[in-house]
Amino acid sequence: MQSIDELAREITALPRSAQEALLDNVAQINLQRGLKDLAEKYKKRLAHEGRLDIPADRVWAELQRIREEVARSGYPN
Repeated sequence: MQSIDELAREITALPRSAQEALLDNVAQINLQRGLKDLAEKYKKRLAHEGRLDIPADRVWAELQRIREEVARSGYPN
């Protein structure tokens, strides 16, 4: 495996467009990892609370209720 310094030298030697494409790919991979980690934490939380088997439509309804509550309290008329 290459050192960070070696990788940095290789990346800076790439054309600008390739550097930008690489950074976009890294950002996308990090986002996917973050979403996967978040989903796993949420599953663990639901399992701990005994709510892992709740049907999806009930989960969406609860999320909608929370969204509306936040909108009302955060953005009063």
